[in-house]
Amino acid sequence: MTGLTFEVMDAHVDEDAVSAKIPLKQSAAVAAGAAMGLSFGLSALKSVGISSSSVSISQSNDGSDPKVIVNTTPSMYANAEKMCRALAEAKARATLNRLEWSSDEAPLVIGSDTVVVTEDEILGKPKDEEDARRMLTSLSGRTHRVYTGVAILSEGMENRIFSAFADVKFHDLDKMQEDLIESYIKTGSPMDKAGAYGIQDEGALLIDSISGDYYAVVGLPVAQVNRELRKSLG
Repeated sequence: MTGLTFEVMDAHVDEDAVSAKIPLKQSAAVAAGAAMGLSFGLSALKSVGISSSSVSISQSNDGSDPKVIVNTTPSMYANAEKMCRALAEAKARATLNRLEWSSDEAPLVIGSDTVVVTEDEILGKPKDEEDARRMLTSLSGRTHRVYTGVAILSEGMENRIFSAFADVKFHDLDKMQEDLIESYIKTGSPMDKAGAYGIQDEGALLIDSISGDYYAVVGLPVAQVNRELRKSLG
């Protein structure tokens, strides 16, 4: 991998168009069932591939039948991984299409995209300061996942599209966390970051712990990129 020349370029893609078919929030379908038939109903759901983790039972207080709640959308984690890979590929392809080269010097383009996801929502960049405050407040006291998708594209080479992730836990929303959130928002740094924070700047002060690929949270999983490049280039 010696003799390579690198250049960082911005890629502008219509992110809304790329992610239009990927749900950003969780939804559920509700089906009523008689109490005596619940165990049978759950068995039937499992028989068609719906796991018990996708099913919950809501018992009402008014004497009416309990309800079996079935999660009918794909996992938000699966959606987030699909989205970041699709956006990474779109960015890489948009950049590749802008470049000119001779037949024997085809460029190699690396595109990446990062998303933050909770159990029920995919968080992109905040629309404004209030949206950033909402995101950071909602992340506090809980664990979320950060995915970075990467696409390596070049003419005459097998495309490589992959992702890496880390689970990140924020500190509880106490007075100190609230003050840190307000101070961080005033810096303006959250406004161009998925989930409204960056682990490489003051956003790190909001974090209690991290499990997984640190560089996936930064925005480029360098070790995995290195491995994929070596596979491609030999």
